[in-house]
Amino acid sequence: MKKFFVAAALAAVLGAAALPGCSRTPDYTRYISEKRSAVYFYKDDTADISVHCVSREQPYNADGICGDMCDLIEIFVKLDPSPDNVEIALEGYSGEMNYEAVNQRFTVSYSAPAFEADSLDITLNFGGKPNTYRVLSAADSGTLTCEQALEYAVEYDGELFDSLTRRGEFEGEIYVRLLYDEGCYYYVGVCDRNKNITAYLLDGGIGKVIATKKLSG
Repeated sequence: MKKFFVAAALAAVLGAAALPGCSRTPDYTRYISEKRSAVYFYKDDTADISVHCVSREQPYNADGICGDMCDLIEIFVKLDPSPDNVEIALEGYSGEMNYEAVNQRFTVSYSAPAFEADSLDITLNFGGKPNTYRVLSAADSGTLTCEQALEYAVEYDGELFDSLTRRGEFEGEIYVRLLYDEGCYYYVGVCDRNKNITAYLLDGGIGKVIATKKLSG
Protein backbone atom coordinates (compact mmCIF):
# COMPACT_ATOMS: atom_id res chain seq x y z
CA MET A 1 0.00 0.00 0.00
CA LYS A 2 2.85 2.38 0.86
CA LYS A 3 4.48 1.78 -2.53
CA PHE A 4 1.17 2.59 -4.24
CA PHE A 5 0.87 5.98 -2.56
CA VAL A 6 4.53 6.86 -3.32
CA ALA A 7 4.07 5.96 -6.97
CA ALA A 8 0.82 7.95 -7.18
CA ALA A 9 2.44 11.02 -5.61
CA LEU A 10 5.39 10.82 -7.99
CA ALA A 11 3.08 10.52 -10.99
CA ALA A 12 1.13 13.58 -9.83
CA VAL A 13 4.30 15.64 -9.50
CA LEU A 14 5.56 14.63 -12.93
CA GLY A 15 2.16 15.27 -14.48
CA ALA A 16 1.98 18.78 -12.98
CA ALA A 17 5.47 19.58 -14.25
CA ALA A 18 4.36 18.70 -17.77
CA LEU A 19 1.44 21.13 -17.75
CA PRO A 20 1.82 24.42 -19.70
CA GLY A 21 3.15 27.24 -17.52
CA CYS A 22 4.38 24.89 -14.79
CA SER A 23 7.97 24.61 -15.99
CA ARG A 24 10.48 26.12 -13.59
CA THR A 25 12.56 27.47 -16.48
CA PRO A 26 10.53 29.72 -18.80
CA ASP A 27 10.98 30.17 -22.53
CA TYR A 28 12.85 33.47 -22.40
CA THR A 29 12.16 34.22 -26.07
CA ARG A 30 8.54 34.91 -25.04
CA TYR A 31 9.79 37.99 -23.18
CA ILE A 32 11.65 39.64 -26.06
CA SER A 33 10.15 43.11 -26.56
CA GLU A 34 12.65 44.23 -29.21
CA LYS A 35 14.40 42.04 -31.76
CA ARG A 36 16.65 43.33 -34.53
CA SER A 37 17.08 40.22 -36.61
CA ALA A 38 18.75 41.57 -39.74
CA VAL A 39 21.03 44.44 -40.77
CA TYR A 40 21.87 45.50 -44.33
CA PHE A 41 24.58 48.03 -45.17
CA TYR A 42 26.28 49.98 -47.95
CA LYS A 43 29.11 52.49 -47.70
CA ASP A 44 31.26 54.48 -50.10
CA ASP A 45 32.82 57.96 -50.13
CA THR A 46 29.48 59.73 -50.55
CA ALA A 47 26.81 57.40 -49.10
CA ASP A 48 26.36 55.46 -45.86
CA ILE A 49 23.18 53.36 -45.80
CA SER A 50 21.84 50.85 -43.28
CA VAL A 51 18.57 48.92 -43.18
CA HIS A 52 17.33 47.28 -39.96
CA CYS A 53 14.64 44.59 -39.71
CA VAL A 54 13.04 44.93 -36.29
CA SER A 55 10.20 43.53 -34.21
CA ARG A 56 9.34 45.88 -31.34
CA GLU A 57 6.58 46.30 -28.80
CA GLN A 58 4.10 49.07 -29.49
CA PRO A 59 4.01 51.40 -27.69
CA TYR A 60 7.70 51.07 -26.84
CA ASN A 61 8.25 51.40 -23.10
CA ALA A 62 11.21 50.19 -21.02
CA ASP A 63 9.13 49.06 -18.03
CA GLY A 64 10.03 45.38 -17.71
CA ILE A 65 6.76 44.24 -19.31
CA CYS A 66 6.63 42.84 -22.84
CA GLY A 67 3.79 44.25 -24.97
CA ASP A 68 2.33 43.42 -28.37
CA MET A 69 4.97 43.32 -31.11
CA CYS A 70 5.05 45.07 -34.50
CA ASP A 71 7.37 44.31 -37.44
CA LEU A 72 9.25 47.34 -38.77
CA ILE A 73 11.79 48.24 -41.42
CA GLU A 74 14.08 51.10 -40.35
CA ILE A 75 16.34 52.85 -42.87
CA PHE A 76 19.17 55.30 -42.13
CA VAL A 77 21.01 57.31 -44.80
CA LYS A 78 23.96 59.74 -44.67
CA LEU A 79 24.97 61.55 -47.85
CA ASP A 80 27.95 63.80 -48.55
CA PRO A 81 27.16 66.46 -49.52
CA SER A 82 23.81 66.33 -47.74
CA PRO A 83 20.85 67.21 -50.00
CA ASP A 84 17.76 69.15 -48.94
CA ASN A 85 15.49 66.11 -49.23
CA VAL A 86 15.61 62.42 -50.12
CA GLU A 87 12.94 60.11 -51.51
CA ILE A 88 13.37 56.37 -51.11
CA ALA A 89 12.12 53.22 -52.85
CA LEU A 90 12.73 49.73 -51.49
CA GLU A 91 10.92 46.44 -52.15
CA GLY A 92 7.54 47.98 -52.98
CA TYR A 93 7.78 50.83 -50.44
CA SER A 94 8.36 54.45 -51.45
CA GLY A 95 8.23 57.73 -49.59
CA GLU A 96 10.10 60.80 -48.38
CA MET A 97 12.72 60.42 -45.66
CA ASN A 98 12.91 62.58 -42.53
CA TYR A 99 16.06 64.50 -41.63
CA GLU A 100 17.62 64.17 -38.15
CA ALA A 101 19.72 67.26 -37.57
CA VAL A 102 21.35 65.83 -34.42
CA ASN A 103 22.67 62.74 -36.24
CA GLN A 104 22.95 64.48 -39.63
CA ARG A 105 21.13 61.68 -41.39
CA PHE A 106 17.86 60.84 -43.15
CA THR A 107 15.58 58.21 -41.65
CA VAL A 108 12.31 56.45 -42.34
CA SER A 109 10.48 53.48 -40.82
CA TYR A 110 7.42 51.55 -41.93
CA SER A 111 5.54 48.38 -41.00
CA ALA A 112 6.71 45.30 -42.89
CA PRO A 113 8.12 41.82 -42.13
CA ALA A 114 11.87 41.19 -42.14
CA PHE A 115 13.65 40.65 -45.44
CA GLU A 116 15.22 37.26 -46.03
CA ALA A 117 17.39 38.10 -49.04
CA ASP A 118 21.18 38.36 -48.93
CA SER A 119 21.03 41.75 -50.67
CA LEU A 120 18.51 44.48 -51.53
CA ASP A 121 18.43 47.22 -54.14
CA ILE A 122 17.52 50.58 -52.64
CA THR A 123 16.87 53.69 -54.75
CA LEU A 124 17.41 57.19 -53.35
CA ASN A 125 16.15 60.17 -55.29
CA PHE A 126 17.99 63.40 -54.50
CA GLY A 127 19.43 66.23 -56.51
CA GLY A 128 16.84 65.61 -59.19
CA LYS A 129 17.90 62.09 -60.13
CA PRO A 130 17.57 58.51 -58.83
CA ASN A 131 20.59 56.68 -57.43
CA THR A 132 20.42 52.91 -56.84
CA TYR A 133 22.57 51.11 -54.26
CA ARG A 134 22.84 47.44 -53.34
CA VAL A 135 22.81 46.89 -49.57
CA LEU A 136 24.27 43.61 -48.31
CA SER A 137 23.21 41.50 -45.35
CA ALA A 138 25.65 41.76 -42.46
CA ALA A 139 24.84 38.22 -41.33
CA ASP A 140 26.11 35.07 -43.01
CA SER A 141 25.66 31.36 -42.41
CA GLY A 142 27.95 31.54 -39.37
CA THR A 143 26.09 34.34 -37.62
CA LEU A 144 23.97 33.46 -34.60
CA THR A 145 20.24 34.10 -34.57
CA CYS A 146 18.68 36.39 -31.98
CA GLU A 147 17.36 33.36 -30.13
CA GLN A 148 20.80 31.73 -30.02
CA ALA A 149 22.40 34.96 -28.78
CA LEU A 150 19.85 35.07 -25.97
CA GLU A 151 20.71 31.48 -25.04
CA TYR A 152 24.36 32.44 -24.66
CA ALA A 153 23.43 35.41 -22.46
CA VAL A 154 21.29 33.15 -20.24
CA GLU A 155 24.16 30.67 -20.01
CA TYR A 156 26.59 33.46 -19.10
CA ASP A 157 24.45 35.02 -16.36
CA GLY A 158 21.90 32.42 -15.34
CA GLU A 159 21.84 33.89 -11.83
CA LEU A 160 20.26 37.12 -13.09
CA PHE A 161 17.63 35.34 -15.15
CA ASP A 162 16.83 33.00 -12.25
CA SER A 163 16.47 35.96 -9.89
CA LEU A 164 13.80 37.49 -12.16
CA THR A 165 11.85 34.24 -12.56
CA ARG A 166 8.80 33.60 -10.36
CA ARG A 167 6.64 30.48 -10.67
CA GLY A 168 7.87 29.82 -14.18
CA GLU A 169 7.27 33.42 -15.35
CA PHE A 170 10.00 35.92 -16.18
CA GLU A 171 9.45 39.32 -14.53
CA GLY A 172 11.21 41.46 -17.09
CA GLU A 173 11.60 42.18 -20.79
CA ILE A 174 14.50 41.44 -23.11
CA TYR A 175 16.06 43.33 -26.01
CA VAL A 176 18.12 41.47 -28.61
CA ARG A 177 19.75 43.54 -31.35
CA LEU A 178 22.05 42.43 -34.14
CA LEU A 179 24.86 44.97 -34.57
CA TYR A 180 27.39 45.41 -37.35
CA ASP A 181 30.79 47.10 -37.10
CA GLU A 182 33.30 45.36 -39.37
CA GLY A 183 31.70 42.18 -38.04
CA CYS A 184 28.51 40.98 -36.35
CA TYR A 185 27.76 41.41 -32.66
CA TYR A 186 24.70 41.14 -30.47
CA TYR A 187 23.38 43.44 -27.79
CA VAL A 188 21.24 41.61 -25.24
CA GLY A 189 19.55 43.81 -22.65
CA VAL A 190 17.46 42.68 -19.67
CA CYS A 191 15.07 45.24 -18.15
CA ASP A 192 13.42 44.43 -14.82
CA ARG A 193 10.20 45.88 -13.40
CA ASN A 194 12.20 48.66 -11.70
CA LYS A 195 13.58 49.70 -15.12
CA ASN A 196 17.09 48.53 -14.25
CA ILE A 197 18.88 47.26 -17.36
CA THR A 198 21.68 44.71 -17.50
CA ALA A 199 23.31 44.68 -20.95
CA TYR A 200 25.64 42.22 -22.63
CA LEU A 201 27.69 42.58 -25.82
CA LEU A 202 28.29 39.24 -27.53
CA ASP A 203 30.40 38.08 -30.44
CA GLY A 204 27.89 37.37 -33.21
CA GLY A 205 29.63 34.20 -34.36
CA ILE A 206 30.52 32.28 -31.19
CA GLY A 207 28.30 33.91 -28.57
CA LYS A 208 31.16 34.92 -26.28
CA VAL A 209 30.24 37.79 -23.94
CA ILE A 210 32.68 40.62 -24.62
CA ALA A 211 31.36 43.26 -22.22
CA THR A 212 28.61 43.87 -19.66
CA LYS A 213 27.02 47.03 -18.32
CA LYS A 214 24.36 47.90 -15.74
CA LEU A 215 22.06 50.91 -15.91
CA SER A 216 19.78 51.98 -13.07
CA GLY A 217 16.19 52.97 -13.81
